[in-house]
Amino acid sequence: MNQSNFYSKVKKWLIYLTLFFTPIILLFTTKIKLTEKDRIGFFIESFFKLAPIVFIVNSAFNWHNEHEAFLYGLYGVLFVNAVFGICTHAKLKTLDIGEFAKSTLITIVVVSGVYFSLDRVNNSIPEGFLSIAFTSSVQILTLMFPLAKILRNSFILTNGKFPPEFLIEKLYNYERDGNIKSFLEILKKEE
Repeated sequence: MNQSNFYSKVKKWLIYLTLFFTPIILLFTTKIKLTEKDRIGFFIESFFKLAPIVFIVNSAFNWHNEHEAFLYGLYGVLFVNAVFGICTHAKLKTLDIGEFAKSTLITIVVVSGVYFSLDRVNNSIPEGFLSIAFTSSVQILTLMFPLAKILRNSFILTNGKFPPEFLIEKLYNYERDGNIKSFLEILKKEE
C-alpha cells in the first residue's frame, strides 16, 4: 500500500469518527449556544450511537469475569508461545517482526474466537456432568493450538532434546488426523 493511499484511508476514518462523535460533543458543550430542542436531539442521537457499544463492551467484560481463571492461564500460554516463537525464529535467523506480529495476532484471534464460540454452545447444555465435561473439552481444545506451537518451538530450541521426538511425532499425527485419544495416551504413559 503506497503512502498517499494510507493517508487517504486514515483521513477517511478520522472524518468518520469526527462525524460519529460530533453529536456527543455538542450535547455536552458549553461554548456553543444550543436550544433545549437541539440538546434533546443530540441526546437521542448520542444514545442510539453509544448504547450498542456500551452493551457490547459490558457483555464482553461480564463474559471475561465469568471465565477469568481460564482466560488468565490462556493469556500466559499465548505469551509463552510468543516468546518461544521469537526465540525460535531468532535461532533460525528467520525473525521478521511484521510476520511475527501478524502470526501472533492470528493466533490470538483464532484461539479467542474458537473459545468464545464454543462457550456459547455450552450455554445450551443443562448444568451437570455433561456441561462440565464439555467445558473441559473446549478448554483443552482451545489450549492445544498454542501449546502445539510451544512444543514444536521448544523441540527446535533444544535441538530435538525436549520434548521427546516421539511426542512431537504424535503431535504432528494429531494435527494431521485429529485423533486426540492416541496423543493423550502417550501423555498418560509418561506420568
